[in-house]
Amino acid sequence: MKKSIVTLLFAIAFAASSSTASAGWFGAKFGASPSLTLFGQTLTVPIPSVVLGAAAGTSVSGSASTSGASVSLPFIKVGVKTPKLTVGVPGAKIAITAGGIKKASAGDTKKKKTKKK
Repeated sequence: MKKSIVTLLFAIAFAASSSTASAGWFGAKFGASPSLTLFGQTLTVPIPSVVLGAAAGTSVSGSASTSGASVSLPFIKVGVKTPKLTVGVPGAKIAITAGGIKKASAGDTKKKKTKKK
């Protein structure tokens, strides 16, 4: 019993002292493009869009590409975007999508800073 308490205390002390090393390793973001981050790798799955009523249009159409798909029926329109997986280490991340593999932009890994004029 005493051995497991000592081991637990050492584990807590180690976790508390290494909190800056694990920054950005885990997290979740909710909004138009929800994402989940585990061990520094981020999966982003955009929420499908649905439009009902006259704003959706009155014609029938559909399209599909590597960025997503959409279907329009009279008064109903549904659009789905493809998910994106961002993997790598800080400073060298890539984004994997249905469109291919690209170097991840700064917006994929960090919040962009805007300059005020």
